Amino acid sequence: MKPILIKVGAFADNQITIIERCDPYFNTPFHFHPECELVFVTESHGKRIVGDSIESFEEGDMVFLGPHIPHVWYNEEEYYKGDENLKARSVVIYFPKDIFGEKFYGLPETKALSELFHRAQRGMKIIGPTYDKLKPEILSLPKKEGLDRIISLLNILKTLSETRDCYYLASTGYSHAYNVKDNHKIDEVFKYVMNNFSKEISLQDVASITNLSPQSFCRFFKNRTKKSFVQFLNEVRIGHACKRLTEEDWSIAEIAYSCGFKNLSNFNRFFKEIVGKTPKEYKNELRLKEA
Repeated sequence: MKPILIKVGAFADNQITIIERCDPYFNTPFHFHPECELVFVTESHGKRIVGDSIESFEEGDMVFLGPHIPHVWYNEEEYYKGDENLKARSVVIYFPKDIFGEKFYGLPETKALSELFHRAQRGMKIIGPTYDKLKPEILSLPKKEGLDRIISLLNILKTLSETRDCYYLASTGYSHAYNVKDNHKIDEVFKYVMNNFSKEISLQDVASITNLSPQSFCRFFKNRTKKSFVQFLNEVRIGHACKRLTEEDWSIAEIAYSCGFKNLSNFNRFFKEIVGKTPKEYKNELRLKEA
């Protein structure tokens, strides 16, 4: 998961950059940048990585990211097959953390904003009433100009600074040790896993992508991501299993095998280790929420 450093300033000359994406699939690689970023996915689904967090995303995904946190949104495999009916759409807002100047953030009244930017270094998934409040504000922002755009951004930041309707994505104390020069190696491994996690994947398979021996690849991957490749692969598979448990009326065994696990006991063990409950408990909780 080796990200590249992207210069957001290349997109536009404005301090506030707003992009309405509409593509066959999200094509930005795993990356980071010094700007803050607010992402609202209006169409498509897949996997989202923020720091060391791996989750499924779908239409309506709303995430606020602080400076320098590595991230990527990858669509599911069907988006890469040329189906013209499938689109990946989102509204993305970029702005530098110091957009309003040092004196502005030194005011007692803006202390909450400085705290927000610090918390957002882990990435924040926005939910609940705050999500409902921000959705129309974000969707209307691309149409605004001048002072109206700045006021709207301040309103969004004020709401984010006051809310508890969120959860953090990257783990506490997360930091990355990425080197731009070998980004393409991890990015190719990452894409390979997303497209093949339902099949058997060996260390030799992924090591060959990076032109490293399996032993060297394991050290390389652990050094960059702070987790082993096997742990990463299991997290991707379990994340997809959670999505299947939500959407499919399959047995737990069928879901386990469809996500690449060859042994049901291993699936149950890794599921509880990663999710904090067994697949059966997870499925029962979903049914109770729907009742």
